[in-house]
Amino acid sequence: MSGYRHPGAARRRTKPHPKGRQVDADVRREITILLGERSRARDLLIEYLHEIQDIHGCLPAAHLAALAEEMRLSQAEIYEVASFYAHFDILAEGKNPQPALTVRVCDSLTCEMFGARELLEALPAKLGKKVRVLRAPCMGRCENAPVAEVGHAHVEIATLKSIAGRIKKGRTNAGVSAY
Repeated sequence: MSGYRHPGAARRRTKPHPKGRQVDADVRREITILLGERSRARDLLIEYLHEIQDIHGCLPAAHLAALAEEMRLSQAEIYEVASFYAHFDILAEGKNPQPALTVRVCDSLTCEMFGARELLEALPAKLGKKVRVLRAPCMGRCENAPVAEVGHAHVEIATLKSIAGRIKKGRTNAGVSAY
């Protein structure tokens, strides 16, 4: 059996080539400038994801790849963290960005008992295509159900009118409680 070759032993080797998502040079430069001289420690990942989201209104896939390279983390680690948190909006390549404003409606049992389902059904028609409406996990304000979040501002005992009013007034940032 001197001439035997295993069927998996390639006779012709392919040329080596990069595998996985390639990092765009312009995006790499943008991420390097964004992070500046700051540490690339993994415990700063969420902060850097927030910065990218604040600039772009989402987390473009190309920026996640560049951030992974810059921080010397795998793209899977970056994606796992970004996809875990409801406030990060990952934008796949070739997709159009979502509307800049998102309204999240709590879909917990308590909120549903107080009208969250009806809000979820009625809000898209009321708010139009410039606002994205999503179901969200419990927001921990069950005593004031139903609860919604306009941008980052909670709306307790939410109604179509109170949510639309908050949007009209541009009140989408979380307020700081007076202690």
